[in-house]
Amino acid sequence: MSGLSELTNRGSYALAPELVLTPEGALSDMVVQVRDGEIVQVGPRGLVAAGTPVVDLPERAIVPGFIDAHTHLGQAFGKAITGGEPAQIWRRIWTPMEGSYDAETVYVSAKWMFLEALRGGFTGIVNFAVLDGEKAAALHQAATDVGIRLVSATGAALPVDGTRQPSHCDIAKAIDGALKRAEAHIATCKGQPLITPSLCVPAVQSAPGEMLRALSDYAAAQGVMFQIHTNEHHVEVHWSVCTHGKRPLEYFADHGAVGPHTLHHHCTLVTDREIEILRETGSAVSYNPLASAWKGDRIAPALGFAARGVRFGIGTDSTRSDALRLLESAETAQRFSQGMQNADFSCGAAWTWIDAATRGSADAAGLGEVTGQIAPGQRADFLVLDRRQPEVTPSWDFEWELVRLYNRDQIEAVVVDGRCVMAQSRPVGWDAEDFLKTNRKRARDAVGAAPIIRCHGRSADFRNR
Repeated sequence: MSGLSELTNRGSYALAPELVLTPEGALSDMVVQVRDGEIVQVGPRGLVAAGTPVVDLPERAIVPGFIDAHTHLGQAFGKAITGGEPAQIWRRIWTPMEGSYDAETVYVSAKWMFLEALRGGFTGIVNFAVLDGEKAAALHQAATDVGIRLVSATGAALPVDGTRQPSHCDIAKAIDGALKRAEAHIATCKGQPLITPSLCVPAVQSAPGEMLRALSDYAAAQGVMFQIHTNEHHVEVHWSVCTHGKRPLEYFADHGAVGPHTLHHHCTLVTDREIEILRETGSAVSYNPLASAWKGDRIAPALGFAARGVRFGIGTDSTRSDALRLLESAETAQRFSQGMQNADFSCGAAWTWIDAATRGSADAAGLGEVTGQIAPGQRADFLVLDRRQPEVTPSWDFEWELVRLYNRDQIEAVVVDGRCVMAQSRPVGWDAEDFLKTNRKRARDAVGAAPIIRCHGRSADFRNR
Protein backbone atom coordinates (compact mmCIF):
# COMPACT_ATOMS: atom_id res chain seq x y z
CA MET A 1 0.00 0.00 0.00
CA SER A 2 3.03 2.27 0.12
CA GLY A 3 2.36 3.66 -3.35
CA LEU A 4 -1.42 4.01 -3.07
CA SER A 5 -1.35 7.59 -1.81
CA GLU A 6 0.76 8.64 -4.80
CA LEU A 7 -1.44 6.67 -7.20
CA THR A 8 -4.67 8.23 -5.92
CA ASN A 9 -3.25 11.71 -6.50
CA ARG A 10 -3.52 11.02 -10.22
CA GLY A 11 -6.62 12.09 -12.09
CA SER A 12 -7.43 8.55 -13.21
CA TYR A 13 -6.49 5.13 -11.87
CA ALA A 14 -7.89 1.61 -11.49
CA LEU A 15 -7.53 -0.97 -8.71
CA ALA A 16 -7.84 -4.72 -9.18
CA PRO A 17 -8.32 -6.40 -5.79
CA GLU A 18 -9.19 -10.02 -5.13
CA LEU A 19 -12.72 -9.01 -4.07
CA VAL A 20 -15.00 -5.98 -4.43
CA LEU A 21 -18.08 -5.52 -2.26
CA THR A 22 -20.71 -4.17 -4.65
CA PRO A 23 -24.46 -3.54 -4.17
CA GLU A 24 -24.95 -7.05 -5.57
CA GLY A 25 -22.59 -8.60 -3.04
CA ALA A 26 -18.92 -9.60 -2.99
CA LEU A 27 -17.55 -10.14 -6.50
CA SER A 28 -14.20 -11.48 -7.73
CA ASP A 29 -12.15 -10.44 -10.76
CA MET A 30 -13.48 -6.88 -10.80
CA VAL A 31 -11.61 -3.64 -11.37
CA VAL A 32 -12.64 -0.36 -9.76
CA GLN A 33 -11.84 2.57 -12.03
CA VAL A 34 -11.70 6.10 -10.58
CA ARG A 35 -11.56 9.39 -12.45
CA ASP A 36 -11.41 12.80 -10.72
CA GLY A 37 -12.61 11.29 -7.45
CA GLU A 38 -15.59 9.48 -8.98
CA ILE A 39 -16.09 5.76 -9.55
CA VAL A 40 -16.65 5.49 -13.29
CA GLN A 41 -16.46 1.74 -13.83
CA VAL A 42 -16.75 -1.47 -11.79
CA GLY A 43 -16.26 -4.46 -14.02
CA PRO A 44 -13.85 -6.82 -15.78
CA ARG A 45 -10.33 -5.61 -16.57
CA GLY A 46 -11.14 -5.42 -20.27
CA LEU A 47 -13.52 -2.51 -19.67
CA VAL A 48 -10.85 -0.23 -18.19
CA ALA A 49 -10.23 2.83 -20.34
CA ALA A 50 -7.04 2.73 -22.39
CA GLY A 51 -4.12 4.50 -20.75
CA THR A 52 -5.49 4.13 -17.22
CA PRO A 53 -2.95 2.50 -14.89
CA VAL A 54 -4.31 -0.69 -13.29
CA VAL A 55 -2.76 -1.69 -9.96
CA ASP A 56 -3.26 -5.28 -8.81
CA LEU A 57 -4.10 -5.74 -5.13
CA PRO A 58 -3.75 -9.50 -4.54
CA GLU A 59 -5.37 -10.89 -1.39
CA ARG A 60 -7.10 -7.58 -0.76
CA ALA A 61 -10.74 -6.50 -0.71
CA ILE A 62 -12.27 -3.12 -1.55
CA VAL A 63 -15.40 -2.25 0.42
CA PRO A 64 -17.42 0.97 0.70
CA GLY A 65 -16.31 3.39 3.36
CA PHE A 66 -18.55 3.30 6.42
CA ILE A 67 -20.56 6.34 7.48
CA ASP A 68 -21.19 7.18 11.11
CA ALA A 69 -24.85 8.21 11.02
CA HIS A 70 -24.76 9.86 14.44
CA THR A 71 -21.99 11.31 16.54
CA HIS A 72 -20.99 14.38 18.57
CA LEU A 73 -17.57 15.66 17.59
CA GLY A 74 -17.11 17.54 20.84
CA GLN A 75 -16.92 14.37 22.89
CA ALA A 76 -13.42 13.18 22.04
CA PHE A 77 -11.71 13.75 25.35
CA GLY A 78 -13.88 12.13 28.00
CA LYS A 79 -15.42 8.91 26.71
CA ALA A 80 -14.16 6.68 29.54
CA ILE A 81 -15.67 9.05 32.11
CA THR A 82 -19.09 7.73 31.12
CA GLY A 83 -18.23 4.15 32.16
CA GLY A 84 -20.66 2.91 34.82
CA GLU A 85 -22.67 6.12 34.76
CA PRO A 86 -26.47 6.11 35.11
CA ALA A 87 -28.58 7.38 32.22
CA GLN A 88 -28.88 11.01 31.08
CA ILE A 89 -25.11 11.46 30.82
CA TRP A 90 -25.72 14.26 28.33
CA ARG A 91 -26.99 16.45 31.17
CA ARG A 92 -24.12 15.80 33.60
CA ILE A 93 -21.14 15.19 31.29
CA TRP A 94 -21.47 16.02 27.61
CA THR A 95 -23.38 19.30 27.68
CA PRO A 96 -21.14 20.80 30.41
CA MET A 97 -18.03 19.64 28.58
CA GLU A 98 -18.97 20.84 25.10
CA GLY A 99 -20.41 24.07 26.45
CA SER A 100 -17.02 25.03 27.91
CA TYR A 101 -15.11 24.78 24.60
CA ASP A 102 -13.69 27.68 22.65
CA ALA A 103 -13.25 27.48 18.88
CA GLU A 104 -9.70 26.10 19.10
CA THR A 105 -10.82 23.29 21.39
CA VAL A 106 -13.66 22.51 18.98
CA TYR A 107 -11.05 22.18 16.21
CA VAL A 108 -8.82 19.88 18.26
CA SER A 109 -11.69 17.69 19.48
CA ALA A 110 -13.07 17.30 15.96
CA LYS A 111 -9.68 16.49 14.44
CA TRP A 112 -9.05 14.00 17.26
CA MET A 113 -12.32 12.20 16.50
CA PHE A 114 -11.76 12.34 12.74
CA LEU A 115 -8.43 10.60 13.31
CA GLU A 116 -10.18 7.88 15.31
CA ALA A 117 -12.88 7.58 12.68
CA LEU A 118 -10.51 7.16 9.74
CA ARG A 119 -8.49 4.58 11.68
CA GLY A 120 -11.77 2.75 12.23
CA GLY A 121 -12.86 2.74 8.59
CA PHE A 122 -15.30 5.66 8.58
CA THR A 123 -15.09 7.87 5.51
CA GLY A 124 -18.09 10.01 6.51
CA ILE A 125 -19.47 11.51 9.72
CA VAL A 126 -22.87 12.94 10.62
CA ASN A 127 -22.25 15.43 13.42
CA PHE A 128 -24.90 16.66 15.84
CA ALA A 129 -24.28 20.03 17.45
CA VAL A 130 -25.81 23.48 17.79
CA LEU A 131 -22.78 25.58 16.82
CA ASP A 132 -22.25 29.26 16.20
CA GLY A 133 -20.41 30.41 13.09
CA GLU A 134 -16.96 30.58 14.66
CA LYS A 135 -17.11 27.06 16.09
CA ALA A 136 -18.63 25.64 12.91
CA ALA A 137 -15.76 27.16 10.92
CA ALA A 138 -13.25 25.52 13.27
CA LEU A 139 -14.94 22.15 12.84
CA HIS A 140 -15.01 22.55 9.06
CA GLN A 141 -11.31 23.40 9.05
CA ALA A 142 -10.58 20.18 10.94
CA ALA A 143 -12.56 18.13 8.41
CA THR A 144 -10.76 19.82 5.52
CA ASP A 145 -7.35 19.29 7.09
CA VAL A 146 -8.03 15.59 7.60
CA GLY A 147 -9.92 14.95 4.36
CA ILE A 148 -13.05 13.27 5.71
CA ARG A 149 -16.64 13.68 4.49
CA LEU A 150 -18.80 15.59 6.98
CA VAL A 151 -22.47 16.37 7.48
CA SER A 152 -22.22 19.50 9.62
CA ALA A 153 -25.04 20.69 11.86
CA THR A 154 -26.28 23.83 13.46
CA GLY A 155 -29.69 24.62 14.84
CA ALA A 156 -31.39 25.88 17.95
CA ALA A 157 -32.67 24.98 21.38
CA LEU A 158 -35.26 26.68 23.54
CA PRO A 159 -35.89 24.48 26.59
CA VAL A 160 -39.53 23.87 27.43
CA ASP A 161 -39.08 21.45 30.34
CA GLY A 162 -38.33 24.08 33.01
CA THR A 163 -40.57 25.85 35.48
CA ARG A 164 -40.75 28.94 33.27
CA GLN A 165 -42.21 28.42 29.83
CA PRO A 166 -41.02 30.60 26.94
CA SER A 167 -43.43 33.32 25.89
CA HIS A 168 -44.69 33.87 22.33
CA CYS A 169 -42.13 36.67 22.06
CA ASP A 170 -39.33 34.35 23.27
CA ILE A 171 -40.33 31.74 20.70
CA ALA A 172 -40.53 34.24 17.84
CA LYS A 173 -37.08 35.64 18.66
CA ALA A 174 -35.58 32.16 18.97
CA ILE A 175 -37.02 31.06 15.62
CA ASP A 176 -35.79 34.23 13.90
CA GLY A 177 -32.29 33.72 15.30
CA ALA A 178 -32.29 30.04 14.38
CA LEU A 179 -33.30 30.71 10.78
CA LYS A 180 -30.61 33.38 10.39
CA ARG A 181 -28.01 30.98 11.78
CA ALA A 182 -29.30 28.24 9.46
CA GLU A 183 -29.08 30.49 6.41
CA ALA A 184 -25.51 31.47 7.26
CA HIS A 185 -24.53 27.85 7.94
CA ILE A 186 -25.87 26.61 4.63
CA ALA A 187 -24.08 29.41 2.79
CA THR A 188 -20.81 28.62 4.60
CA CYS A 189 -20.95 24.96 3.55
CA LYS A 190 -21.38 25.81 -0.14
CA GLY A 191 -18.20 25.41 -2.10
CA GLN A 192 -16.78 22.85 0.33
CA PRO A 193 -17.18 19.56 -1.58
CA LEU A 194 -16.75 17.26 1.42
CA ILE A 195 -19.03 19.23 3.77
CA THR A 196 -22.84 19.07 3.68
CA PRO A 197 -25.03 21.31 5.89
CA SER A 198 -27.82 20.12 8.17
CA LEU A 199 -30.06 21.61 10.86
CA CYS A 200 -31.01 20.19 14.24
CA VAL A 201 -32.99 20.52 17.46
CA PRO A 202 -31.70 18.41 20.38
CA ALA A 203 -34.93 16.70 21.56
CA VAL A 204 -38.59 17.11 22.42
CA GLN A 205 -37.76 18.97 25.65
CA SER A 206 -35.54 21.40 23.75
CA ALA A 207 -38.00 23.28 21.55
CA PRO A 208 -41.65 24.29 21.29
CA GLY A 209 -43.65 22.86 18.41
CA GLU A 210 -43.47 26.13 16.48
CA MET A 211 -39.67 25.96 16.41
CA LEU A 212 -39.68 22.31 15.33
CA ARG A 213 -41.95 23.14 12.43
CA ALA A 214 -40.05 26.26 11.41
CA LEU A 215 -36.64 24.57 11.28
CA SER A 216 -37.94 21.36 9.72
CA ASP A 217 -39.84 23.27 7.02
CA TYR A 218 -36.83 25.46 6.31
CA ALA A 219 -34.55 22.42 6.02
CA ALA A 220 -36.96 20.73 3.62
CA ALA A 221 -37.23 23.87 1.50
CA GLN A 222 -33.44 24.21 1.35
CA GLY A 223 -32.90 20.52 0.57
CA VAL A 224 -30.90 19.83 3.73
CA MET A 225 -31.37 17.29 6.51
CA PHE A 226 -33.12 18.00 9.81
CA GLN A 227 -31.82 15.97 12.79
CA ILE A 228 -33.41 15.31 16.18
CA HIS A 229 -33.01 12.85 19.06
CA THR A 230 -36.23 10.83 19.09
CA ASN A 231 -37.71 8.41 21.64
CA GLU A 232 -34.31 7.67 23.13
CA HIS A 233 -34.85 7.73 26.91
CA HIS A 234 -37.71 6.75 29.20
CA VAL A 235 -37.45 10.19 30.82
CA GLU A 236 -37.97 11.89 27.47
CA VAL A 237 -40.97 9.75 26.52
CA HIS A 238 -42.54 10.09 29.97
CA TRP A 239 -42.12 13.87 29.93
CA SER A 240 -43.64 14.18 26.45
CA VAL A 241 -46.68 12.08 27.30
CA CYS A 242 -47.29 14.01 30.53
CA THR A 243 -46.76 17.39 28.86
CA HIS A 244 -48.22 16.97 25.39
CA GLY A 245 -50.36 13.86 25.73
CA LYS A 246 -48.27 12.36 22.94
CA ARG A 247 -45.06 10.42 22.59
CA PRO A 248 -42.13 12.40 21.11
CA LEU A 249 -42.38 11.01 17.58
CA GLU A 250 -46.13 11.58 17.57
CA TYR A 251 -45.55 15.16 18.66
CA PHE A 252 -42.93 15.64 15.94
CA ALA A 253 -45.35 14.31 13.34
CA ASP A 254 -47.99 16.81 14.49
CA HIS A 255 -45.47 19.63 14.05
CA GLY A 256 -43.97 18.74 10.68
CA ALA A 257 -40.71 17.28 12.00
CA VAL A 258 -41.00 14.06 9.98
CA GLY A 259 -40.43 13.31 6.32
CA PRO A 260 -37.71 12.23 3.89
CA HIS A 261 -35.53 15.15 4.97
CA THR A 262 -35.49 14.11 8.65
CA LEU A 263 -33.06 11.88 10.55
CA HIS A 264 -34.32 10.63 13.91
CA HIS A 265 -31.56 9.48 16.22
CA HIS A 266 -31.97 6.33 18.34
CA CYS A 267 -35.73 5.54 18.23
CA THR A 268 -35.16 2.89 20.89
CA LEU A 269 -38.63 3.26 22.40
CA VAL A 270 -40.92 3.22 19.38
CA THR A 271 -44.31 1.54 19.19
CA ASP A 272 -45.60 -0.30 16.14
CA ARG A 273 -47.66 2.77 15.29
CA GLU A 274 -44.56 4.97 15.48
CA ILE A 275 -42.64 2.61 13.20
CA GLU A 276 -45.50 3.12 10.75
CA ILE A 277 -45.15 6.90 11.10
CA LEU A 278 -41.48 6.56 10.16
CA ARG A 279 -42.29 4.29 7.23
CA GLU A 280 -45.25 6.29 5.92
CA THR A 281 -43.40 9.61 6.03
CA GLY A 282 -40.12 8.28 4.62
CA SER A 283 -38.25 9.46 7.72
CA ALA A 284 -34.81 8.01 8.47
CA VAL A 285 -33.38 6.60 11.70
CA SER A 286 -29.90 6.15 13.13
CA TYR A 287 -29.52 2.86 14.98
CA ASN A 288 -26.86 3.22 17.70
CA PRO A 289 -26.28 -0.22 19.26
CA LEU A 290 -23.28 0.66 21.40
CA ALA A 291 -25.08 3.66 22.85
CA SER A 292 -27.80 1.27 24.01
CA ALA A 293 -25.25 -1.00 25.66
CA TRP A 294 -23.14 1.73 27.24
CA LYS A 295 -25.88 4.18 28.27
CA GLY A 296 -28.59 1.75 29.28
CA ASP A 297 -31.05 2.64 26.52
CA ARG A 298 -33.26 -0.03 25.06
CA ILE A 299 -32.20 -1.48 21.72
CA ALA A 300 -33.88 -0.02 18.67
CA PRO A 301 -35.92 -2.57 16.66
CA ALA A 302 -33.58 -2.42 13.68
CA LEU A 303 -34.74 -5.78 12.30
CA GLY A 304 -38.25 -4.37 12.36
CA PHE A 305 -37.06 -1.27 10.52
CA ALA A 306 -35.46 -3.47 7.88
CA ALA A 307 -38.52 -5.70 7.48
CA ARG A 308 -40.94 -2.80 7.20
CA GLY A 309 -38.90 -0.62 4.89
CA VAL A 310 -37.90 2.11 7.32
CA ARG A 311 -34.77 3.89 6.13
CA PHE A 312 -31.98 3.49 8.67
CA GLY A 313 -28.25 3.79 9.11
CA ILE A 314 -25.90 2.94 11.98
CA GLY A 315 -24.14 5.41 14.25
CA THR A 316 -21.64 5.39 17.09
CA ASP A 317 -23.10 8.21 19.20
CA SER A 318 -19.48 8.95 20.18
CA THR A 319 -18.94 5.56 21.80
CA ARG A 320 -16.17 3.89 19.76
CA SER A 321 -15.02 4.94 16.29
CA ASP A 322 -14.43 1.45 14.94
CA ALA A 323 -16.74 0.61 12.06
CA LEU A 324 -15.95 -3.11 12.01
CA ARG A 325 -16.73 -3.57 15.69
CA LEU A 326 -19.84 -1.45 15.18
CA LEU A 327 -21.06 -3.97 12.61
CA GLU A 328 -20.60 -6.73 15.17
CA SER A 329 -22.44 -4.69 17.82
CA ALA A 330 -25.32 -3.99 15.43
CA GLU A 331 -25.82 -7.68 14.73
CA THR A 332 -25.20 -8.84 18.31
CA ALA A 333 -27.65 -6.37 19.83
CA GLN A 334 -30.41 -7.59 17.52
CA ARG A 335 -29.50 -11.22 18.22
CA PHE A 336 -29.78 -10.71 21.99
CA SER A 337 -32.89 -8.53 21.91
CA GLN A 338 -34.90 -10.31 19.22
CA GLY A 339 -33.19 -13.17 17.40
CA MET A 340 -32.61 -15.50 20.35
CA GLN A 341 -36.13 -14.98 21.66
CA ASN A 342 -37.60 -15.96 18.29
CA ALA A 343 -35.06 -18.59 17.22
CA ASP A 344 -34.05 -16.31 14.36
CA PHE A 345 -30.59 -17.66 13.63
CA SER A 346 -30.02 -15.43 10.60
CA CYS A 347 -30.63 -12.07 12.35
CA GLY A 348 -30.20 -10.04 9.20
CA ALA A 349 -27.82 -12.43 7.44
CA ALA A 350 -24.82 -10.10 7.84
CA TRP A 351 -25.49 -8.06 4.70
CA THR A 352 -28.31 -6.16 6.47
CA TRP A 353 -25.82 -4.56 8.84
CA ILE A 354 -23.19 -3.91 6.17
CA ASP A 355 -25.76 -2.23 3.94
CA ALA A 356 -27.11 -0.19 6.85
CA ALA A 357 -23.64 1.05 7.82
CA THR A 358 -22.72 2.02 4.24
CA ARG A 359 -25.47 2.90 1.78
CA GLY A 360 -28.13 2.96 4.51
CA SER A 361 -26.19 5.52 6.53
CA ALA A 362 -25.47 7.50 3.36
CA ASP A 363 -29.16 7.56 2.49
CA ALA A 364 -30.17 8.54 6.02
CA ALA A 365 -27.60 11.35 5.95
CA GLY A 366 -28.86 12.73 2.65
CA LEU A 367 -25.76 11.47 0.83
CA GLY A 368 -27.27 8.53 -1.01
CA GLU A 369 -26.48 10.01 -4.42
CA VAL A 370 -22.91 10.74 -3.34
CA THR A 371 -21.45 7.84 -1.40
CA GLY A 372 -22.14 4.51 0.34
CA GLN A 373 -21.60 2.08 -2.54
CA ILE A 374 -18.88 0.84 -4.86
CA ALA A 375 -20.81 1.72 -8.00
CA PRO A 376 -20.42 3.99 -11.05
CA GLY A 377 -21.47 7.55 -10.35
CA GLN A 378 -20.59 7.42 -6.67
CA ARG A 379 -17.68 9.33 -5.19
CA ALA A 380 -14.71 7.07 -4.50
CA ASP A 381 -14.98 6.56 -0.73
CA PHE A 382 -13.67 3.09 0.10
CA LEU A 383 -11.42 0.90 2.22
CA VAL A 384 -8.72 -1.57 1.19
CA LEU A 385 -8.76 -4.60 3.51
CA ASP A 386 -6.04 -7.20 4.04
CA ARG A 387 -7.48 -10.72 3.49
CA ARG A 388 -4.32 -12.64 4.44
CA GLN A 389 -4.68 -12.69 8.21
CA PRO A 390 -5.56 -15.90 10.12
CA GLU A 391 -8.87 -14.49 11.40
CA VAL A 392 -10.31 -14.52 7.88
CA THR A 393 -8.36 -17.35 6.23
CA PRO A 394 -9.66 -19.50 4.65
CA SER A 395 -12.60 -17.38 3.54
CA TRP A 396 -16.04 -18.96 3.30
CA ASP A 397 -18.52 -16.08 3.52
CA PHE A 398 -17.01 -12.62 3.14
CA GLU A 399 -20.00 -10.69 4.49
CA TRP A 400 -20.29 -12.72 7.69
CA GLU A 401 -16.53 -12.41 8.08
CA LEU A 402 -16.78 -8.64 7.67
CA VAL A 403 -19.41 -8.43 10.41
CA ARG A 404 -17.72 -10.77 12.89
CA LEU A 405 -14.05 -11.37 12.13
CA TYR A 406 -12.34 -8.41 10.47
CA ASN A 407 -10.39 -6.03 12.69
CA ARG A 408 -9.30 -2.41 12.40
CA ASP A 409 -5.68 -3.46 11.88
CA GLN A 410 -6.73 -5.10 8.60
CA ILE A 411 -7.67 -1.71 7.11
CA GLU A 412 -4.66 -1.00 4.91
CA ALA A 413 -5.95 2.18 3.28
CA VAL A 414 -8.83 4.64 3.55
CA VAL A 415 -9.77 6.57 0.42
CA VAL A 416 -12.12 9.59 0.47
CA ASP A 417 -13.23 11.31 -2.72
CA GLY A 418 -10.68 9.30 -4.65
CA ARG A 419 -7.70 10.32 -2.50
CA CYS A 420 -5.89 8.11 0.01
CA VAL A 421 -6.17 9.88 3.38
CA MET A 422 -4.92 7.07 5.61
CA ALA A 423 -2.47 4.23 4.99
CA GLN A 424 -1.47 1.57 7.52
CA SER A 425 -3.40 3.43 10.26
CA ARG A 426 -1.43 6.63 9.67
CA PRO A 427 -2.94 9.76 8.12
CA VAL A 428 -1.50 11.00 4.85
CA GLY A 429 -0.11 14.51 4.85
CA TRP A 430 0.03 15.25 8.58
CA ASP A 431 1.67 13.84 11.71
CA ALA A 432 -0.88 12.24 14.05
CA GLU A 433 1.67 11.49 16.75
CA ASP A 434 2.77 15.10 16.91
CA PHE A 435 -0.85 16.29 16.93
CA LEU A 436 -1.76 14.04 19.86
CA LYS A 437 1.38 14.88 21.79
CA THR A 438 0.85 18.60 21.30
CA ASN A 439 -2.80 18.52 22.34
CA ARG A 440 -2.85 15.95 25.14
CA LYS A 441 -2.64 18.66 27.81
CA ARG A 442 -5.41 20.65 26.11
CA ALA A 443 -7.62 17.56 26.21
CA ARG A 444 -7.00 16.99 29.92
CA ASP A 445 -7.47 20.67 30.72
CA ALA A 446 -10.76 20.81 28.75
CA VAL A 447 -12.20 17.94 30.78
CA GLY A 448 -10.81 19.23 34.07
CA ALA A 449 -12.25 22.73 33.56
CA ALA A 450 -15.75 21.59 32.58
CA PRO A 451 -18.45 21.45 35.30
CA ILE A 452 -18.89 17.69 34.89
CA ILE A 453 -20.87 15.71 37.46
CA ARG A 454 -19.69 12.10 37.66
CA CYS A 455 -21.92 9.84 39.75
CA HIS A 456 -20.21 6.47 39.50
CA GLY A 457 -16.54 7.32 39.91
CA ARG A 458 -13.54 5.39 38.63
CA SER A 459 -13.69 1.65 38.12
CA ALA A 460 -10.86 1.12 40.65
CA ASP A 461 -12.91 2.82 43.37
CA PHE A 462 -15.22 -0.19 43.40
CA ARG A 463 -12.56 -2.90 43.56
CA ASN A 464 -12.96 -5.30 46.53
CA ARG A 465 -16.23 -3.72 47.65
